[in-house]
Amino acid sequence: MPVNPRVMPFTKHFIELRKRFIYILIVFFLFLILFYQEYFYVRIMDLLLYPLGDILPESGLVALGPFELLTFRFKVAIYSALVASSPVIFYNIFAFFMPAFKKQERKWLFPTVAAAVLLFLVGVAFAYFIILGSTFEWLFAQGAGAVHALPSANLYLSGIALLLVGFGLAFELPLVVFYLIGWGVIPFDTLVKGWRFAVVGIMVVAAIATPDWSPITMGGLSLAMLALYFAAVGLARVVFAEKIKQQRIEQAEYEAMYADTDLTEEQDLDLPKNFDTLSRTEQMIARGQAQHKAHTTK
Repeated sequence: MPVNPRVMPFTKHFIELRKRFIYILIVFFLFLILFYQEYFYVRIMDLLLYPLGDILPESGLVALGPFELLTFRFKVAIYSALVASSPVIFYNIFAFFMPAFKKQERKWLFPTVAAAVLLFLVGVAFAYFIILGSTFEWLFAQGAGAVHALPSANLYLSGIALLLVGFGLAFELPLVVFYLIGWGVIPFDTLVKGWRFAVVGIMVVAAIATPDWSPITMGGLSLAMLALYFAAVGLARVVFAEKIKQQRIEQAEYEAMYADTDLTEEQDLDLPKNFDTLSRTEQMIARGQAQHKAHTTK
């Protein structure tokens, strides 16, 4: 599954997308068939229910009808296949977009895929070993012994899957932050100075992403995402040291150029209509030309 050349006709992009999608489907269905087999199905169920410990009744999970037994087993196989095929999914997603990047950026394909898979699995493991048992214990305690939850197999599986997959996806945050800085989408200093907004945003995302109102779930996800966010910022500070230095030089030149003019308001300058879409350097050039024109016409 190699990465295609940078330049391709428009129609070939659709062919490439279809090919990547087929690769993913083939691997996914192979895992789906494998995990539907009784040998794997029983062991996956034992693994999923292990963190719940003594919370579940001795009767175990209950299906409300024979058709639910079938759909439940398929759901277990589907969720398991998604996790198992995640390396192939991540690779093909990144490989499809990678030709759009510069040659020096394309060398990050395999490290990016490896990091994405690792972060996803670490998020799943964090939810499984630390969050899952405590969350269900807290939820059951809300009945206060007066109300008992029916151990519905489908509902239990949905709750467990949402927690595991939700944490896995949330743990991709460092990768997003890393590349926002690396590609210059958001300057490094802007992220550092706006850390308070990042904290609030992460808490909001954690509240939306978690399937319950448990303080254990939301608190655990928020703290984990905050730690990963600041770790990603610190790593980017080391990896992109030269880029960050250049950003600061450009920012200083930009501010100095703006301070040299008698025109203190943006609207006083005859700037291009696409000024906001220009890069920092292009904005500096455009502002300098506009300032020169303004001074010569005064």
